[in-house]
Parts: sequence; C-alpha cells; structure tokens
Amino acid sequence: MKKILSLVLGFIILSCSSGSESTNQEEYAAFEDQSVTDQKSSENIIEPIAVKNTAHFHTVEIKRMKFVPAELTIQKGDTVMWINKDFVLHDVTEENNKSWTSSPIAIGRSWSKVVTESTDYFCSLHLIMKGKLLVK
Repeated sequence: MKKILSLVLGFIILSCSSGSESTNQEEYAAFEDQSVTDQKSSENIIEPIAVKNTAHFHTVEIKRMKFVPAELTIQKGDTVMWINKDFVLHDVTEENNKSWTSSPIAIGRSWSKVVTESTDYFCSLHLIMKGKLLVK
C-alpha cells in the first residue's frame, strides 16, 4: 500500500513540477527513498508486547426457571454473563449479603459481572432459582 502511495505521489510530483526531467526523477527518487526509510523505522518502533491474559468469559443461561449450569467453577477475575432465554424477567442477586444485583434482565438480554470470589446467587423475582460460582 505504501509503495502504491509513493508511486501516486511521485506521479503527482512529476506532473506538477515545471523543472527538467532529470530534476523530477531526482525528486521522485528522494521521495521514494524517504518512504522506504519511514516504513522501516516504523516497523522497528512497533514491538509486540507479551501479555498473559488469564481471564476467561463464561455464560450462564436462564431458562425454564433455572440457571444453567447451576454451579460454575471459574478463576478469579473471570467474567460471567447471564443470558435470559426464558419467557419472563429474571435477575441475579448475591445471596448472603445482597452485595450485588443485576437489574431485571429482559427476555433475550444479558447481564455480566467480573467475579473475584466464590458466591451463591439467586433470582430475587423467583426465589426457587439458585446458582453458585466457585472461584479456584
């Protein structure tokens, strides 16, 4: 792509200049050399960064008045997304202290949370619905 751009810009320089043909060719050659130099220097500047990302993404489906799976083992920092595939509204609420809760999740919608500790949860709209997250 940069070579094409260099050629197009070189052509513009050649067609717009009013100097001798040899001067135009020298300008084009200087411009092309600079493009190659710029490309090489930018390649040297960009270095890949090794990042170890251990977080994962998990889904829990809400269907038939249940959390599926009802128990999920994850790593600390993983994201869990609850997807409402049922025919009514549901929510997800931490059971012991009610320290976190989703708003009601509409049919076909989802809610997610980064999990840092094991917890039991339930649907506060349908108390029989319970789930568990186990952080290893």
